[in-house]
Amino acid sequence: MKKNILILVFFISNSLFAQTTYDLNWERNITGNADLTIELGDTVRWTWTDTSPHTVENVVGSAVETFNSGILTGLGETFSYTFTAIGTNDYFCGIHGAASMSGTITVDLTASTPEEAFKTFSILPNPASANIIIQLPNNSNAAEIEVYNILGKRIFIKSLNATRNTAINISSWQSGFYIIRVISGDNAQTKKFIKQ
Repeated sequence: MKKNILILVFFISNSLFAQTTYDLNWERNITGNADLTIELGDTVRWTWTDTSPHTVENVVGSAVETFNSGILTGLGETFSYTFTAIGTNDYFCGIHGAASMSGTITVDLTASTPEEAFKTFSILPNPASANIIIQLPNNSNAAEIEVYNILGKRIFIKSLNATRNTAINISSWQSGFYIIRVISGDNAQTKKFIKQ
């Protein structure tokens, strides 16, 4: 029974904290069209769009992470990599060279668009026993707050109209881990907190 609950918790946590996967076509003469700015934890998936053999590999000394697809040949082949460090990652095809096939993946903590500014929300205090305050940045748009228990059941929901600080009474909730999800437009961010 404990094993099943742990598997369920792992699945729910991964679902709520799922990041974005970006798709890039990978073919000769792609240079200049293979640059992306992504968030920490996002994945890039390169798809071979010609029948030539290619690699996707970091430029040694010009990347904060090390990745290498090895040689893959064939239309529709894919290579995925999840970025876990902030910084710039220059990459290229080891077969055709940087002049023909290269790009840069820039990894940032948060996206730079105003619609995603709410991603810096805070939960205070954490852990807490009576009340928590959800703090959104000053430039926040309307948002919705959802709270999930450890089993993935939504136990609280509240809509906000650009209110910066929102108090939630948690005194009647059971002790344990909870997940707060803040949604604004098409963007969502999740964080964990502990009820004592």
